[in-house]
Amino acid sequence: MKLLCALLVFVASASAVKNYAGYQVLRVVPQDMEQLQRVHDLYNLLEDTVDFWKEPTKVNRPVDIMIGPNLAEDVKIELSRRGLDFSIFVEDVQTNIDNERCTDCVNTKAGFDYTVYHTSDEISQWVTDFANEQPLVTEITIGESYEKRLIKAVKISSGGSKRVIYIQGGIHAREWISPATMMYMANQLATTYDTDPEVKLMVDMYDWYIVPSLNVDGYAYTWSNDRMWRKNRQPNDGSFCVGTDLNRNYPYEWGGTGASPNKCSDTYFGATPLSGPEVFVVHNWLQQFSGNMALFIDFHNYGQLWLYPWGYTGNRNTPQPDKTDQDTLAKAATAALEAQFRTSYFVGMSGPDMYPASGASEDYGYGTLGVKYSYVVELRDEGRYGFNIPESMIENSGIETFEALKVLGTDPLN
Repeated sequence: MKLLCALLVFVASASAVKNYAGYQVLRVVPQDMEQLQRVHDLYNLLEDTVDFWKEPTKVNRPVDIMIGPNLAEDVKIELSRRGLDFSIFVEDVQTNIDNERCTDCVNTKAGFDYTVYHTSDEISQWVTDFANEQPLVTEITIGESYEKRLIKAVKISSGGSKRVIYIQGGIHAREWISPATMMYMANQLATTYDTDPEVKLMVDMYDWYIVPSLNVDGYAYTWSNDRMWRKNRQPNDGSFCVGTDLNRNYPYEWGGTGASPNKCSDTYFGATPLSGPEVFVVHNWLQQFSGNMALFIDFHNYGQLWLYPWGYTGNRNTPQPDKTDQDTLAKAATAALEAQFRTSYFVGMSGPDMYPASGASEDYGYGTLGVKYSYVVELRDEGRYGFNIPESMIENSGIETFEALKVLGTDPLN
């Protein structure tokens, strides 16, 4: 079969934008443990050749596979050969990309538009402008990316010495709804402090540090070259394949299950822990808050999941003394979120309930930084749009996620 002997060929162009016309997303829902194992076997065979948008995790949990037209027939034959039913969940990925942004819309709001997607340069400028315009906001420069872009954060504080809440977005470049939601929530924190008693309590109780876009190089690349790019843009020695999966590059349980040593894989874990410059500089910067951080959240999409450690193992019985408290608080937060637009979220353990991923952020927050309430959140949606959430959904994503943040930010988080 062509599928089994296909060579991975990487062609990069400084000017060409990759076109996803004819790319489909297949959805497989394993019905029992035997089928789940067959999907796992297929994943192990294909993970470096096709893009698994959702990896195999549990019985009755969807597995989403993006395939190009050159491999579509072979993958479908292979699924059928293994007795795995599938549906075509996204007929044409390029159509979703084309419909993601509202090119004919006119911004009738004064100032920065929080309901559209913004480039990496625009986000960077927003941090500066936001800090200049809002008295509670300070611009923070964490460090530089591989391509020497500044990685910026906003600090939102009413003054004094307080415990810290840290949230970040955009560690995976193609997940555009994440930076957009981070900026929306930052704006709500800063601009409703005087009018919303809950927000005042949040800002008076904690110092908030928000990184809208951690993977600034990868994010810029999704605008210029490849909308579906995931990793950073750091070259790999001895390989033509570029990039490290920054969310497999954290030092806690680095290099284990759910992370790949293959430099061409989307889950390549990097040469060493913290070898990704973006993770390295944020790790160094976060050390100043050692013992004083109340909450750590890394926002992704998609799947509508609110997850807590451990992520490095699928073993639910691995000792984790705070999971009951983490679960209770997450369920309270997602209940507030769901009350807005009935967006349903699953709450659970990252590894056992989604899939094991070693060297990931939520384990780093909990295991390395010692933050009791450390979460990874998969924002909208459940797969209809996947990574290409239309701009029309940005505002609702911001509104509902901020309601969850209100629950967390008004809690003592002991």
